[in-house]
Amino acid sequence: MEFNGTFLATIITFVVFVFVMNKVLYTPILEIMEKRKTFINSNYSDAKTNDEKSAILENEHQSKLNEARENARAKYLKSVDEFKSHKTDEINAVQNEVREVLKNANEELKHLSDSVKDELKGRMTDLASDIVEKVIGYRSEVQGFDNDKVSSVLWGGGDK
Repeated sequence: MEFNGTFLATIITFVVFVFVMNKVLYTPILEIMEKRKTFINSNYSDAKTNDEKSAILENEHQSKLNEARENARAKYLKSVDEFKSHKTDEINAVQNEVREVLKNANEELKHLSDSVKDELKGRMTDLASDIVEKVIGYRSEVQGFDNDKVSSVLWGGGDK
């Protein structure tokens, strides 16, 4: 094997080719690959951070939603209780009015009953006088007319 100038020129050309390729092709490709790797790692960490933030926000959202549900439930129950209380107050007021009306009606009926009893007693006196007049032939005042006895006979007891 002979070493001549061609071999030496080929080696120099190869070294120059490797140097030029390193500057022109390999270094930019390695830089692009390194930037891509950095970009991917950055995006991966950002995605991981966003997933964590999303989970935190989802938990906060769920917590606020549960709190809103509880507040709505509490307000609903409060309004139901207030409604029941209001209706109970209205019912009590109406019941009191009805009691008062019944009491007044009972008093009015008692007064009416008493006046009817008194009128009936008076008519009994007239009837007794009429019977005495028919039996003996002349009008005479009935003596010894006992109101308690009349009440006992008419109503089964004392004066009611």
